[in-house]
Amino acid sequence: MSTVVSAPQKTLNDQLNWLACLAITIIGFASLYLAHGSKQIAVWDVFALISLGVVGTWRWSLFILRGIRSRIYLSWVFPRWRRRANALTAEQLPPVCLLVPTYKEKTWITERVFRAIAQEARTLAQPITLLVNSSSDEENDFIRQVLEAEDPGLRSMHLIQMVQKDGKRKAMADGLKELVRHGLPSETIIALMDGDSELSPGTLRQCLPFFRLFPRLGALTTDELPVVQGSYLFAEWFQMRFAQRHQQMCSDSLSRKVMCLTGRFSLFRAEAALHPSFSDQLENDNLDDWLWGRFKFLSGDDKSTWFWLLRRGYDMLYIPDALVYSIETVSGSVIDRAYENMRRWYGNMLRNNSRAIALGPKVTGFYLWYGLLDQRISIWTSLISPSCLILSMVRGHFIAASIIASWILFSRSLMLLLVFQGRPSSPKPIHLPILLATQWSSSLVKIWTQMNLAKQKWANRGNQSISADGTGRSRVAKLGISRFLLASQVFSFAIFLLWLNGVINPLWDLEGLHLKHSASQQVAVQQVEAINHGIMPNDGKDDAAALQALIARQPLDKPVQINLPIGELDLFKPISIDRSNIRLKGQGISRTILLAQFDPTADTAILTISTPKAGQTVALAVAQTAAKVEQKPVQNVQISGFTLRHSSSGSDGVKAINSLVLDNVAQATLSNLHLERGIRYPVVLKRSRDVIMQYVTAEDGVDRSKIVMNDANVQPDLRADRVQ
Repeated sequence: MSTVVSAPQKTLNDQLNWLACLAITIIGFASLYLAHGSKQIAVWDVFALISLGVVGTWRWSLFILRGIRSRIYLSWVFPRWRRRANALTAEQLPPVCLLVPTYKEKTWITERVFRAIAQEARTLAQPITLLVNSSSDEENDFIRQVLEAEDPGLRSMHLIQMVQKDGKRKAMADGLKELVRHGLPSETIIALMDGDSELSPGTLRQCLPFFRLFPRLGALTTDELPVVQGSYLFAEWFQMRFAQRHQQMCSDSLSRKVMCLTGRFSLFRAEAALHPSFSDQLENDNLDDWLWGRFKFLSGDDKSTWFWLLRRGYDMLYIPDALVYSIETVSGSVIDRAYENMRRWYGNMLRNNSRAIALGPKVTGFYLWYGLLDQRISIWTSLISPSCLILSMVRGHFIAASIIASWILFSRSLMLLLVFQGRPSSPKPIHLPILLATQWSSSLVKIWTQMNLAKQKWANRGNQSISADGTGRSRVAKLGISRFLLASQVFSFAIFLLWLNGVINPLWDLEGLHLKHSASQQVAVQQVEAINHGIMPNDGKDDAAALQALIARQPLDKPVQINLPIGELDLFKPISIDRSNIRLKGQGISRTILLAQFDPTADTAILTISTPKAGQTVALAVAQTAAKVEQKPVQNVQISGFTLRHSSSGSDGVKAINSLVLDNVAQATLSNLHLERGIRYPVVLKRSRDVIMQYVTAEDGVDRSKIVMNDANVQPDLRADRVQ
């Protein structure tokens, strides 16, 4: 007997199909390479590209890890096990019992299934026990006829027949309870299999030795191939699904755990299968859901048996060279049949996924636990590529759409080549659209199902269905919450997709709303144009009196911005500002120039910002000082956008002048100012705090010593070192 799963001989048609898939992969990669340098990739901002990269890296790293683990299992680990298993003789194998619930299968299917069982029974050293729980006495009679035609007198088996009631789960549980009454040996291996699963020659002989090799082995399952009658597309869909299943099962089995013990055919140790709680969970498995309450599982018996073993720490294996044929007949709409299957499969997966994750990696093993977690998240990640493709096309970003399409073409065809490696069937071009349709439609089915876990239907078993919606107000509340949660998740995913495609940026949009709200809360600044009040540039006339009068006329309770015109404004005397909430703004350095044309004294400055005390009489100042009245500082003053120049700046023998003096000022900003030569002190700060200076320049350069500070506080990062 072979020690590894030998690669099947490929026909010319298989080789042509393989080459066609390889060509599609190469075309996708070439298209991706040619399009990657396009500037239209900028439709995704850097955060979106990082997010796509993280998602893609995570998903593909898991796929590659699964592929590597699968190759290790098939090439090194399992061949060693197979050699040890083959060393056992037929007499050393444990006794076996097959429990087969079957329900109104077509006669040709029943004949194939039970003829194969009879043939397998003759290959073993001791008779098998076969318990059949069918739909009727007539079906039982037909099964007995098939068995006796293959094995007259049933010398190689002990046949037990029952008539099932209330569905497959009840039939399997009743069968296990019946086996307990027959007193099977404790080392018996019990097979749970469907009535439409046909054993290939040698299946039992290939599987039974592993229960001798591994004392902690609780169950194992086998490879499957489809036998589909009625639909070519359905047959190819199942070929692809079983190829994907084969890779994942091999990878999982490296950790001696699997994700599912398929109901088609799985073998269990009797100590587990005949335990009272095993049959009870099989019959009455249920879930306590926060929304739907407690409800029973309709289908998914394979998940129930798997969870029972997983929770108790049993090992579970996949035997890749043992093969069972899964027989399917398809009539009517292929799409409807596929949808019903996906609803059942993914519903069973989601109903069991959460409770398996809750066991934790110490019980499940880290790799299996991570795979269970990935099942939850991949529901959404599979929709990113098609959604981005559609959005790019709708927005007219056809280069971006071509990049996505090239990636899909390359990655999915490469995935098919890797998944079908070593399989009896070859990848075909038809598998590419089937794979895409399966990935995307299955995500939609899972999204709906996870919010409707209690809705169950089994079309293949008499069109059974159950629901936990309830009645009256309870039903309205449950359905309302379910639809709200579904809509909320879809909405959040849509926002994420729009962000990835650069349509919106939630962080920036929220910041914009915040700034807009903040701006709306601020009092509007009154704009005053100085040129409209007799302040004319470049006319050689004094503008200081008009500007000083304009400042004095402004209301004290509202912020005001005085906009100075372009050109030179002649100042025959200094300008003083003695009020708060005022802004003096020019049109830019060298565009607006304040030209001082007066002889300076020792403390004279072109522009002084101070409290009214500076303009009061000496008598009043002395009186206020004697009374120790502390004047409120000038607040919120902004000076920006002009050049300060003295008419004799730079001339020999002319005393230099101060530029700006701030006396008893709080919260002032000096920005975008230029101070020409001949400036004695560019800025003098007295009793001032929270003064910001930025982009204030002087022709000769200004060091820290030329900024006069007397009891002043300038923001640390905007002190003299920011004045250039």
